[in-house]
Amino acid sequence: MKKTFYIFLLAPLLSFSQENLDTIFKKTNITGVQLVFTENSKTQTHYYGKPNADEAGSVNGSTVFQAASLSKCVLAYIVLKLADRKVISLDTPLSRYYTYGRIKDDPAAQQITARMVLQHRTGFPNWATNPGSKEWAKSVLKSKQPPGTFFSYSGEGFMYLQLAVENLLKQSLEKIAIQEVFIPLNMKSSSFLWQARFNKSGAYGHNKNGEMTGRTEYFLPAAAYSLLTTAADYSIFVQALMDGRGLSPKMHKHLFTDTISIRKKDTSAGEAGSHISWGLGLGIQRNELGTAFWHWGDNGDFKSFFIGFPALHKSLAYFSNSGTGLEVLPAVLDYYFGKRDWWCLQWLNKEF
Repeated sequence: MKKTFYIFLLAPLLSFSQENLDTIFKKTNITGVQLVFTENSKTQTHYYGKPNADEAGSVNGSTVFQAASLSKCVLAYIVLKLADRKVISLDTPLSRYYTYGRIKDDPAAQQITARMVLQHRTGFPNWATNPGSKEWAKSVLKSKQPPGTFFSYSGEGFMYLQLAVENLLKQSLEKIAIQEVFIPLNMKSSSFLWQARFNKSGAYGHNKNGEMTGRTEYFLPAAAYSLLTTAADYSIFVQALMDGRGLSPKMHKHLFTDTISIRKKDTSAGEAGSHISWGLGLGIQRNELGTAFWHWGDNGDFKSFFIGFPALHKSLAYFSNSGTGLEVLPAVLDYYFGKRDWWCLQWLNKEF
């Protein structure tokens, strides 16, 4: 899209298009949405609905959402920064950094590396048991297939990597993230832990019927799912990934090019499998617009998503507090980027 087209055509249609987006959100029973679209130095924001359907008040730029699995990308960025500084090696078994009791009877799991975690090749299940339960920390964790073989999405892997990094640096993930990410990138509304300041600004989750289901006030940081943030903050993070801020040129290149196929042994992943691969903590998609990096988040009644096109200098960060939050993404992406093949969404719909 040419810059002149953006200036003279998109601006007059903005109000009409936002009304269209709101109509889409209403049809899918979404309670609240917060998103930020960027193109070069230009930023558009869109807010819709309520943080809590049972109370007065509207979603605004300060409303804090659960980022869900977008949390994983923050740990990935931290690990790549540490690897740049030779603090950690992407190919050294994590068992050399941390003794994980949950895998003590699984010799194969002892060979899992940070690179395997970032590329979801640990062989672990997504979760051995509910990570929010008291039983989780003491549950047995076993690999389903030999580590390093093929893509198999796992939150467990990121929790293992978190523990290894925390043990290596002798600090909690929250403190590490503050030092490595939140302060350097000026992400003032982000935390892996619930903060008192979120009591008023924190959104509540809602099921697919629009009924308020509550919110989790995390008291322990979890790299796989506990990040609390805003679309504005996370958009800053996406720009940092896009530009390679804080990373060496070599590591920044590896972020997008060190990829594996998402085709599992037991699935073809459909046609989308030819257009998607997985990098060092990020999904990689190729469509008519070129190569993009992306990820999604799903904490049940909180859904999130981002996508960035480095060559176009365009990105979108999207957060919702509804069980239906991901259903509108094809229409949202079509509006901001034009009608395209969104292979990442087709794959999500098929595989998850």
